[in-house]
Amino acid sequence: MADRPPLIPDLFRMIIKMIVGGILIIGLVSCGVAAIAGAGASGKSASKEPVSKTTYGEEESNNAILRVDIKGPILTHAPEDESGFFTSLETVTYGYEVKQQLLDAAKDENVNAVMLFVSTPGGSIIGSEAIHDGVMAVKNAGKPIVAHVDLISASGGVWSTAAADQIFADHGSLIGSVGVIFGNFFFFDDPVAIDGGLFGTGITTRGGIKSTVIAASEGKDLFNPFRPMTEREKTLLEASTKEFYEKFLDHITTHRPLDRTALVEQHGAMIYANGLAETYGYIDGSKTYQETLQYIASEIGAEGDDWKVISPPEIEQSPFEKMFGATLAAFSGGRAEASRHGAICAELKSGPIAMSAQTLMSLCGL
Repeated sequence: MADRPPLIPDLFRMIIKMIVGGILIIGLVSCGVAAIAGAGASGKSASKEPVSKTTYGEEESNNAILRVDIKGPILTHAPEDESGFFTSLETVTYGYEVKQQLLDAAKDENVNAVMLFVSTPGGSIIGSEAIHDGVMAVKNAGKPIVAHVDLISASGGVWSTAAADQIFADHGSLIGSVGVIFGNFFFFDDPVAIDGGLFGTGITTRGGIKSTVIAASEGKDLFNPFRPMTEREKTLLEASTKEFYEKFLDHITTHRPLDRTALVEQHGAMIYANGLAETYGYIDGSKTYQETLQYIASEIGAEGDDWKVISPPEIEQSPFEKMFGATLAAFSGGRAEASRHGAICAELKSGPIAMSAQTLMSLCGL
């Protein structure tokens, strides 16, 4: 029998790791204390005010165009615990967050116009309607608001931007998909075993499985994949989905020169390239990003290059927050990101949404 290796090297390595970790934590805390102390010594408050940044154009210009992004799936509210410590690699748009940015822009004397930068497959109806409310606030304040589509504006993207003064799309974009879906329900007919999770690929015929769901009230176990949906349940879900679809049709035909009958009988939920999208009334023309900005600048009377693009105000992180946040993110091992992705898909699958089934499945799987 071989001798066991001595434990001392392992203990030594563990002690070294503890010492290094302790030094790192002490250093981070010291940086934070020094930053706070420095602010106090200079007579400045440790609290920070949101600031806007010039991202394009003349820094000193008084003609400011606020760029507000609608990128990725549209959701409703940002998680309350979301912070700079765990910024997501996943691009999403929170409708109520955008609405607030637009409400602030409507009242901000330093904002002359708004560009909506749109690249979204759609998403939550609630989030899309919230953005629409913000668009109307800017319009009612008498400020130009123009949407620029970069690659795609589908379903919720069309809903949220329909009321903009003008909608332009960059060359090679896709626009449309006026429709509503509600989930993608599955029924496993007489399964006997599952390998790799309920929605994995490991449904097999070996072994055995029993499913028992106790529910009070008809339809409470509607999402149980081990029983088929009843005809009554299907009819009721179709009625709710149709209600949202009718609202979508009312909304889009109120704000865009689209024919309701043609939408229902010809266009359906199809998406169209620039030329057809303009012909049917989804957009007002094709322009590059710079051309759209030049158009907005002319709308506010800016001469030549005397204009700038600014970002929505946000609170900047201190060096300590950035350093500490990066450290926490590294130690999280991606668990926070996976949890957030799960929350995004849970919202998108929980009710009627303005998004294609293909996009939903590509984001969230089955």
